[in-house]
Amino acid sequence: MERTKAILLGMGMGLFLVVSCEPKGNTEEQTESIKNLESFVDSVEIAVERDANHNWTMLDRRYNQLVSNVEMAYTDASEEAKEDWRELEREYEEAKMEAKNKTDKWEADAEMHMTNVETWWEQNTSKAKKGAKTTADDIEEGAKESWDWLEKNADKLGSEIQTRYQKIKLDLQG
Repeated sequence: MERTKAILLGMGMGLFLVVSCEPKGNTEEQTESIKNLESFVDSVEIAVERDANHNWTMLDRRYNQLVSNVEMAYTDASEEAKEDWRELEREYEEAKMEAKNKTDKWEADAEMHMTNVETWWEQNTSKAKKGAKTTADDIEEGAKESWDWLEKNADKLGSEIQTRYQKIKLDLQG
């Protein structure tokens, strides 16, 4: 009987050591927190593909909240378990960089088109004012493409370019 107790006690301690030393699997909390972070990062990536202009302060705040949830859930997790989380962090940072690059290109395009129209406007203001009625149709072919681009994207222009655009638009409408 004593021998049986000793064997059972030994097996129980061995099992306890094996279970306590084994890397922990994903808990429901870990799975849920990483799924929420993954969904958020996916939605940010999709949003950046459509339009790069977003409120990054608000997005970063939500992202940091989700990361905090993951950090709490993964406190005792193995390094291997944390790899999905690190990959999502890389994807989020890449989405932010892509958005910045798209925004920079957008601003450069808007500035180029606005400068093209302003140059035409300065060269032709006196001539345009002499006409009976000045309209956007009077824009020479060289500036027409830029004017069309500005009109198509007027609601997306930055405030400084928007002001410059509106000034010429009002002048053209007479």
